[in-house]
Amino acid sequence: MSKNQFNRSPLERWLDANKDASGLDDSLRLLLGHALLGVFRKKMSNFPIFSPEKALSLAERLPKEVLPAKFGDWISSPEDYAPAIVEFCESVQKFSFPETLNLADYVSGPVDLRAVRCPLGSVRARLVLAAMEKGEDVDILLDDGQPIENVPRAMIEDGNSIVFREKKENYWLIKVRKSANTK
Repeated sequence: MSKNQFNRSPLERWLDANKDASGLDDSLRLLLGHALLGVFRKKMSNFPIFSPEKALSLAERLPKEVLPAKFGDWISSPEDYAPAIVEFCESVQKFSFPETLNLADYVSGPVDLRAVRCPLGSVRARLVLAAMEKGEDVDILLDDGQPIENVPRAMIEDGNSIVFREKKENYWLIKVRKSANTK
């Protein structure tokens, strides 16, 4: 072993050891979800305890500017951003949300997937729904074109329902209901 390897953090060593493992995407998302749980609890100590999946789902509802740059890409394609995810998780204690951010305002807020390129919008929408309870609804904001075609199709393919879709000025609003028949 080189001296440099002795100076590597446990998460960096874990990433090196697992870089070719199947399921690395899911492991990185889980790691990121756990890190976010700590940030959420630091922001609101009385915030209800929930799963790493729910933490990722809540993060998708937050204003983009309160999260690290490229956060949406991190959860869409974790392997591509593995070093950045590991770095964030190792320094998460230094990360904090703005004092003015009230997390409770976003728990059931819309998921803004505007400007998210395909197929990443479908991936991110699926992650949000994975953390939801059966029968629960979520509003998703989408751009015209491929996003409004592909995301609803992916939701239906997963067994969910599109409750409605509405064209706004320059985007679409869809309401998706997690079906009792889905995971």
